[in-house]
Amino acid sequence: MSLASSESAPAIDPAFAGDPSWRVTRELRDGTHVVLRPVTPDDREELRRGFLALSPESRYFRFLHVGAIPTEELLSYLTSVDQRDHVAIGATIESPDLKTERGVGIARFVRLEGSAHTAEAAITVADDMHRRGVATVLLRELLRAARVRGIRTLRAEVLADNDTMRAILERAGAVKVLAESGEGTIAYDLAIGDEREKPSLFDVLRGAAETMALRFRR
Repeated sequence: MSLASSESAPAIDPAFAGDPSWRVTRELRDGTHVVLRPVTPDDREELRRGFLALSPESRYFRFLHVGAIPTEELLSYLTSVDQRDHVAIGATIESPDLKTERGVGIARFVRLEGSAHTAEAAITVADDMHRRGVATVLLRELLRAARVRGIRTLRAEVLADNDTMRAILERAGAVKVLAESGEGTIAYDLAIGDEREKPSLFDVLRGAAETMALRFRR
């Protein structure tokens, strides 16, 4: 399995196009190797564990008013995905004894109904793995997966009082498409361009992904 540096080196592996056997390994800033792979129904209990391990603040920022304990319906929604219109990529690291793997992050997008080229996206990273580059490698693969499925625009749901992120998005050309909702968020659309996008745009997308909430629409 090939290794690639997380942020500066171009990804040399094929983008995730739906193959359940797809795996890539990426190296984080501190040298830790993470394996990125599709989320499957078998990840249900690991996702439950990861959800419960999030701080209350992280749960709120990522899931809004879902609650402190995930319902069985929510766990099914998050793990039984078609990897076409609802794509979920997980990041895992091996335990010290190399016998088990631990989920440390998930990136997903959900194509909007009636808008074939636009998708909501969100990235969730375990609290103890923040600022180590997990969100960066997940976002890069999520963008590649989105492009091969014809996604051209990501919709970011950000908290209305997150003035810093809203200003960054607006300077990057993001368009506000929905006024403040009853859940205290504002939606922005941002074109993702192609893989030759400028690093500054990638940084904006990374920053947005780290603050996006995912509204669980049916």
